[in-house]
Amino acid sequence: MAQFFKFLFASCLGTILALFLLFFILIGIITSVASSSLDNSKTTITDQSVMRISIPAQLPEQTNNVAMQQFSIKEDRVLGLHDYALSITKAATDPKIKGIFLNPSQGNHGYASLKVIRDALLEFKKTGKFIYSYSNYYDHNNYFLASTADQISIHPLGMTDLKGFSVSIPFFKEIMEKIGLNFNIYYAGEFKSATEPFRLEKMSAENRLQMKEYLESQYNLYVDQIASSRNIPSNDIKNIFDGFLASSPSKAQQLKIVDTIAYEIDVLNKIRLDLGIDQDKKINFITPQDYFNDDMKNQNYSANNRIAVIFAEGSITDNKGDEGEIGRKYIKLLRELRSNKSIKAVVLRVNSGGGSALLSDDFLKEIDLIKSAGKPVVTSMGDYAASGGYYIAAHSDSIFASAHTLTGSIGVFAMIPNLNVMSDKKIGIDYDTLGTGPMASKFNVFLPWGDAEKNILQENVEHTYDQFLSIVADGRKMTKDQVHQIARGRIWNGNKAKEIGLVNAIGELNDAVQCAARLASIDNYRISEYPTQKDPIQKLIDKLENKDDATSSKLKAVLKENLGEFYPVYKEWNTIKSSRDVQMKLPYMVQIK
Repeated sequence: MAQFFKFLFASCLGTILALFLLFFILIGIITSVASSSLDNSKTTITDQSVMRISIPAQLPEQTNNVAMQQFSIKEDRVLGLHDYALSITKAATDPKIKGIFLNPSQGNHGYASLKVIRDALLEFKKTGKFIYSYSNYYDHNNYFLASTADQISIHPLGMTDLKGFSVSIPFFKEIMEKIGLNFNIYYAGEFKSATEPFRLEKMSAENRLQMKEYLESQYNLYVDQIASSRNIPSNDIKNIFDGFLASSPSKAQQLKIVDTIAYEIDVLNKIRLDLGIDQDKKINFITPQDYFNDDMKNQNYSANNRIAVIFAEGSITDNKGDEGEIGRKYIKLLRELRSNKSIKAVVLRVNSGGGSALLSDDFLKEIDLIKSAGKPVVTSMGDYAASGGYYIAAHSDSIFASAHTLTGSIGVFAMIPNLNVMSDKKIGIDYDTLGTGPMASKFNVFLPWGDAEKNILQENVEHTYDQFLSIVADGRKMTKDQVHQIARGRIWNGNKAKEIGLVNAIGELNDAVQCAARLASIDNYRISEYPTQKDPIQKLIDKLENKDDATSSKLKAVLKENLGEFYPVYKEWNTIKSSRDVQMKLPYMVQIK
């Protein structure tokens, strides 16, 4: 009995200590929130305010649709792409905001996303308010935004890295041979390049062809937009970039790529001069994040009719899915929207290179059921709507894409790791098996694979590809043969996709919403965004309740911070080696530099 009371006391003591710990954590959270509120109160919009813009590293389609990267209570709201652009647009008509100071940062944002912000900057500029850009370094990514400015300035020791578009693809075949790792690879579509880094040492002829055409089309589109903003002929801009003629500040100024060579203080003093304030007076800067509020969306909350905007961004996974991923949680969401009588139409905003074929097919089934319920579905495409990302959009009543969208990639593949050489030759582990029949021991990743495994998996891949063709043919009112001619895993830009019938029109999210309203025959409506996002504090509480998720999130944050630009390589490798079903996926490598 004494032993019983001993354990009971220990258990109660542990519980009490845990409650005290939770209490102090909650006190810390409340203190942090209060402190944050006090800090935010210091950011006020005066009559002489200037919006300061530096595009953040995280720019999701939907506000807060990102996993909490740090175990911290200081994490602020992550403004989404469309809310970010809306903040700029609203500032254009705000008499208190006199201009924009643009500090374009380096990043790897897609041009379809950047164009949304660029269009907002051009609208701002139409009001006659100034836009000044200053940076130590300009590359094609940040110059795309800087080119909208009335004045582009660069540090005297800065650099302009403007030398044309390129794509670099890492290939792992050689290192895999060294460590004894290989994959059993099966694919349908000769342009389906997702498996090439694991089976080749360089791009195939088909992949090189499609990448060349895609790069050139995007490059020409980019050049034309820069030429228009800078009032320089397109051929001259292209010659400057192709010859890397504007590599130094002085050369860039001579060629009118930049306007002035200056220090940041010089640009700030020019802003002060425009504002009519003293040179020693502090400029009241406001960021889009600080400026944004939900009232900017001009929602008519008295309207009973609603249009649901579903942000489907990130990889498609057959798991529940984190923030910024398309997982099983979307199936439940789509079913709820179908039964919600106030939802009259659905707009699907897709920014995904695909992933799991199973989840893609289940997602599309729910879209079909929504349409059967009499609710039109319209898709708006972001940077990517390829492979599984196109599959889930294929039955939409209308599809809008940006000219910069990468879409298509209608093809499938399966990759199963084969650890036989690694375990046997490199490590020294041998496997001996018994089975009740000739197939019982097949598909073992620690044994060599033969024709039996190959034939079954290739048949499965071909079947899935045939299903993909049928889905697209049905949605786009084509024959399967017509779809096959433009499929085969090949990628297309938005303009070409429209030409060959994969999309209906070139446009942005607002165009898709207006189209959905017309198809639903409604004039008075409000927009509801999905999935519903939690604020950072709630995400923190969820982490405290689930230690495994907290540890996983922290690990991701550490890896992302230390691997930098190589993190996507690690993430893709991890996704591929852990996948078990057929994939409809675009390789992450399609990143224009």
